[in-house]
Amino acid sequence: MKLRKMMMTTVAAAMLTLSAAGASFASGLGTINAGALLQQHPQYAKTMASWQSDVKSAQQDFQKELKKTNDKAAQQALVQKYNTKLNQQRIALFSPLEKDILAKTQAVQKEKGLDYVVLSGSVVIGQAQDITKDVAAKLK
Repeated sequence: MKLRKMMMTTVAAAMLTLSAAGASFASGLGTINAGALLQQHPQYAKTMASWQSDVKSAQQDFQKELKKTNDKAAQQALVQKYNTKLNQQRIALFSPLEKDILAKTQAVQKEKGLDYVVLSGSVVIGQAQDITKDVAAKLK
């Protein structure tokens, strides 16, 4: 009888511990829609216009250089060159916006007492608090 009572107490304690751990994890998890936040950033329109201008210019330059050669290896090298150049330009243009979004996300994370923030759609099981609107408000 004593053993049964002790086992029941142990099982009950384990269940309480697991449910408390699950509840604290769920309340400590936030999500953001990074794409939406990027588009809501005050500098997005200006940055995107600059990026589109860079892409158009690179395409024109690429076409001019491409006409100068029929060698497939040289053409592949040109593709690689312009892809690398555009990728570096994109990173240079959008990194400041992404860093700002990250800083605002960390501020909201701290305000709400969240342990983790992940991208929307990353939570497969359980619940998370969507903080996209809170971060967007800080971007303004």
